[in-house]
Amino acid sequence: MQILESLDYWFWVPVLFWVGLFFWFYRVSYPIYLKKQMKKGKKWAVVLKYRPYWKFLDLVFTLLMSAISALPAIWALFRWTSLPWFYGFAVSPLFIVVGAVLCRVAKKKAAGLFQSAYFLEYRRAHYESDLKGKMQSEADINNRAIWSFTKKLRNAEAHGCLWKYVNAMAKTKKIPPDVLAEVQYV
Repeated sequence: MQILESLDYWFWVPVLFWVGLFFWFYRVSYPIYLKKQMKKGKKWAVVLKYRPYWKFLDLVFTLLMSAISALPAIWALFRWTSLPWFYGFAVSPLFIVVGAVLCRVAKKKAAGLFQSAYFLEYRRAHYESDLKGKMQSEADINNRAIWSFTKKLRNAEAHGCLWKYVNAMAKTKKIPPDVLAEVQYV
């Protein structure tokens, strides 16, 4: 059992794989969650690229990570008990639950970024409408914001800087001056 003796050196490797799995959910397979939000009627959810096999890969990677994460338990059983080493796989269902929670957290975090970026664009569209003096309905402003937001995201994706652009939009603190005036003088 040479592999079990070498687990002394590989004990913390699964932690690095969990970080990689988080970034898989956060940066690659987040459109699955955005598509679900679009079906629920959330207007800020924009799905630019969607691959149907991502859901399958989410499942495969989560199952693979649960098996890899069982390696420290196998190591501990082999090292400190007289139980057979394969009993270490009994912790795999716990890691499947951890993977499901990690998936949900990562995708909601990505969706939160897109939602914040959309509301910046919505405030901008509302400000432009007020600046021109046109009285537009809320639906017209919302449709203009959706159109503009989608156009800007497609352009950013075409130039290969989608995440940089969405992060910049979501984290900006710039707001139109009239919104600031309304807040200060109410």
